[in-house]
Amino acid sequence: MSRSPFVLNVADLLGRDAPTRQEVIEAPVDWGIELSTLTPDPPLLAQLQLHPVSGGIAVTGTVEFTTEDSCYRCLAPTTTERSATIGALFDRTEDDESYPLDGHEIDLEQMLRDEVLLSLPLSPSCGDDCPGVVSSAQNDLNTGASGDEDDVRSPFAVLKDLLEPES
Repeated sequence: MSRSPFVLNVADLLGRDAPTRQEVIEAPVDWGIELSTLTPDPPLLAQLQLHPVSGGIAVTGTVEFTTEDSCYRCLAPTTTERSATIGALFDRTEDDESYPLDGHEIDLEQMLRDEVLLSLPLSPSCGDDCPGVVSSAQNDLNTGASGDEDDVRSPFAVLKDLLEPES
């Protein structure tokens, strides 16, 4: 079984007067949220510094990745290169403000996943010149009329019938 690229041995950083250590992690991931997912190619690239602190390890740095997004207005697919700034603490306490330090190892996967997903936009857009909204699969307002206007009836059309008296 191969070792996860996210698990690092930090025994050398737990001693007194330990120097800061540089780490580079490059790995394909399949993380995502509703309208954005990370692509496996190119893989996620994390350039990190591991700093010894009292009782644990502080991790700082940047992570670069590419996402495949769907525009929230027109649903057009786009590919976007992104980056996020990382800052987290690994220690032996069991609180919600840090990640666990397990013996002489830290697992960066959950921390990187949290930071990357929190950096993604909730409503990605294809750009400032987005043509607009798609009202249904049969009626794309960006490409013109589909010819099925009679088949697509507004859900509020029934209200019109309620307001007009029958003759």
